[in-house]
Amino acid sequence: MDFIILIPVFVTGVLTKLADLIADDNLEIRKAFSYLIGIVYGVAIAYIISTHPLLAPIGLAAVLAVLLTKKIDRKPHNIGIASMFLFLGIWGFPKIDIVMISIFLASGLIDEIGNDRVDEGRMRGIPRRIFEYRLVFEITAFLVSLLTGEWVIFLGMLSFDAGYLLTKRTGQRFADAFGKFDSVIGRIGRAAASFIY
Repeated sequence: MDFIILIPVFVTGVLTKLADLIADDNLEIRKAFSYLIGIVYGVAIAYIISTHPLLAPIGLAAVLAVLLTKKIDRKPHNIGIASMFLFLGIWGFPKIDIVMISIFLASGLIDEIGNDRVDEGRMRGIPRRIFEYRLVFEITAFLVSLLTGEWVIFLGMLSFDAGYLLTKRTGQRFADAFGKFDSVIGRIGRAAASFIY
């Protein structure tokens, strides 16, 4: 397995959290940019799933888990998931191991349901920590890699998480950077309009 795939997996984690910042944490940027972020991460997920069969079960399971628990309710993510399925339709679905995707889907659903309980303040102690960071999915990926010897699965999970958590910790910097970029684009647009008219 070519481990270079971990690079687009990391980028997907960054873009997914960036979409979260826009949808849930009021990161204010122009709608066109937020939609573009959704499209790009959707295309990235489709590429990973369609070209790397070992990562397809965990990737699809993660998406299905958030869909089934109704976590996809904001436009950047809606566009991301729609673009993922669109490009999967174009590039084609790989052959999926039903047992593998079932294991990952079950662990993903447990994580999402547990995370909801954490948000509701209904968990304490170690269970709270486990579901706050959705560790069931990570533990499952580790065990699957251990049993199959296919460590790209666990490393893929870690790469996505690294991108996601790095973006979460630097969210304010992203907000500042996008704010400045958006301001520049706005000034250019106004200058162009005044020149034309």
